[in-house]
Amino acid sequence: MDLGSLIQLMRSAIITMITVASPVLIVAMGVGLIVSIFQATTSIQDQTLT
Repeated sequence: MDLGSLIQLMRSAIITMITVASPVLIVAMGVGLIVSIFQATTSIQDQTLT
């Protein structure tokens, strides 16, 4: 395996990883944003454990 094919293999692996992970990350970011807006508007904050 020469260097060019190794670089191409790694590039395609990274693109596949981004393609698979991005929908999950976008949904999680959206849910987090909605929860934080809800907490800010209703003044609900997490209780500290101490």
